[in-house]
Amino acid sequence: MKATIILLLLAQVSWAGPFQQRGLFDFMLEDEASGIGPEDPYDPGLEAPLGPVCPFRCQCHLRVVQCSDLELGTNPLKSSGIENGAFQGMKKLSYIRIADTNITSIPQGLPPSLTELHLDGNKISKVDAAGLKGLNNLAKLGLSFNSISAVENGSLGNTPHLRELHLNNNKLTRVPPGLAEHKYIQVVYLHNNNISVVGSSDFCPPGHNTKKASYSGVSLFSNPVQYWEIQPSTFRCVYVRSAIQLGNYK
Repeated sequence: MKATIILLLLAQVSWAGPFQQRGLFDFMLEDEASGIGPEDPYDPGLEAPLGPVCPFRCQCHLRVVQCSDLELGTNPLKSSGIENGAFQGMKKLSYIRIADTNITSIPQGLPPSLTELHLDGNKISKVDAAGLKGLNNLAKLGLSFNSISAVENGSLGNTPHLRELHLNNNKLTRVPPGLAEHKYIQVVYLHNNNISVVGSSDFCPPGHNTKKASYSGVSLFSNPVQYWEIQPSTFRCVYVRSAIQLGNYK
């Protein structure tokens, strides 16, 4: 009897396959239906992390890992280093951050599924319509701390659902065109630029009976424009007056 049991155990060992190292994103997660999860990987009583950890902005189940973030910040990346079609096939990507690099323009061919695009702290000099083409779902665009001196006409028209635009700490000399016609944009950061004039139709369409969403935040401080030179009607589509941040040029 003992001999039979030993033979069975040896047979099971011999049938077992060899150990194979899995890829970085091939996570083994416990079946949630079992009700038994892995040990806390950050238990201070453990000498080393144990158990699987799902990556940031990802959803994990068993061996399936679905991610919607893409971080490419703080590296020597240049615009020439982003090949045409580099983002093709990323149909569910919702977030891209390429910050503190050496790119000089908005990458073209970005996936239309994007809802957030952060390109802060680069060397972008201009916002053109081609760079924002097809980004119909984009809700937040970060372009602060660049060298942007102009926003091309029609650029914001390519982002019809944009709600938040960060263009502070650039070299703009005027308010970006297209804000007055944009239906949904509510937050615009333009502080620390070179804007010297603000027109009465730069932010709001003519009249009061429009379908445009009201602004909840507009920053224009640290620009050459004097706040007393701006007509009160300029901000007729602002939700509350406290949402406007004006100030003296430093």
